[in-house]
Amino acid sequence: MRVAYLVCDPGIPIGGTKGASVHVASLARALGSIGVQVTVFAPKVEAPGIPGAEVVEVPVGPVPSGPAGELRRIEASNTFYESVAGHLDGAGFDLVMERLALFADGGGLGRRLGLPRLVEVNAPVAAEREAHFGLANREAANLAEAAALRDAAVVAVSEPLADWAVARGAATALVIPNGADTALLEPGRWRAEGAKLRAEFGFEDLPVIGFVGSLKPWHGLEPLFEAAELLAGAHRFGLLVVGDGPGRDAAQAGLASLRQRIPAVAAGAVPAQRVPAYLAAMDIAAAPYLPSGNFYFSPLKVVEAMAAGKAVVASDFPPVRELLGDCGVLVPAGDPAALASALERLVLSPSIRHALGERARRCALERADWVDVARRTLAAAQAAQRMQSSGGPRVAAI
Repeated sequence: MRVAYLVCDPGIPIGGTKGASVHVASLARALGSIGVQVTVFAPKVEAPGIPGAEVVEVPVGPVPSGPAGELRRIEASNTFYESVAGHLDGAGFDLVMERLALFADGGGLGRRLGLPRLVEVNAPVAAEREAHFGLANREAANLAEAAALRDAAVVAVSEPLADWAVARGAATALVIPNGADTALLEPGRWRAEGAKLRAEFGFEDLPVIGFVGSLKPWHGLEPLFEAAELLAGAHRFGLLVVGDGPGRDAAQAGLASLRQRIPAVAAGAVPAQRVPAYLAAMDIAAAPYLPSGNFYFSPLKVVEAMAAGKAVVASDFPPVRELLGDCGVLVPAGDPAALASALERLVLSPSIRHALGERARRCALERADWVDVARRTLAAAQAAQRMQSSGGPRVAAI
């Protein structure tokens, strides 16, 4: 099968460090490993190539961030799809797979070329942008989103997103959570580099609590810092934050306050291929989130920490519970005291940390490798077509 994978969002560079970039590269690489010919089309490429896939950069010009750049982003989206149409027309592709993006409607392209479409849904993009960053052209965003989803086969990373996609007009929606490169994250491969980082950061033999991810408003670093403050007076441990994003200044301030009592380090953004070394420097991986009545994420940080054999403490939402199950510790979102209690237990007990980490690694191997995600994604395309033709269930997990 020959698949065109369209990533219209200029904020998701191929080869970038953010979770969305890792998702795209990992899935394309995994599809290639099972014999699918994948060509990724994207407006921005930061690092050359994806092993097992072809990458085509489709320049659209500069796109300012925020509401002020929305009209330019609409133009860029149109430019992207027109250019991609020229690449696809008559080129022998069997399927168009596209990542749902703000102001991006690939539905017209698929219908024009007569190619089946599979739309990846990782967020309700228009609502998310409006809630967290502002959205000036709301009607245009909603119209493009509805057009992209209308009558499409969808793969969604969580059940809430599958339900949302069907409500927005998708013909079918199948749930496939995020995965991890379990071979890359094998703990023994990175033990020496993790030890070097621990020494460099001044952690030495202290238990280290870590966070890996883009510093977005909803990621809950504030409760993590509050929990660390509660523990810092009574226990010795280190805190390591890996990532960058809009919450950088707040994270720096929180770490600066903690640094008076514990080693607290902001490592900034690191290349995806270096993330395993930083995970190896941690003993406990924290995935806190703020309270939400509509939690739709499939956190990459959770499944990667599991694959790295870390004891994971995460906020208790249904999609996180589905990923983590009994292979980690779940706590109420936005509750620093509950988070501190769970972290304290792990800080004080190396044996519990070790047992949880081993169990998490086994769970990741059994159900969360990217190759498994790739196989299920291909099956999703076929299953979605069957469900659509048979009038079967509109939402399913496979």
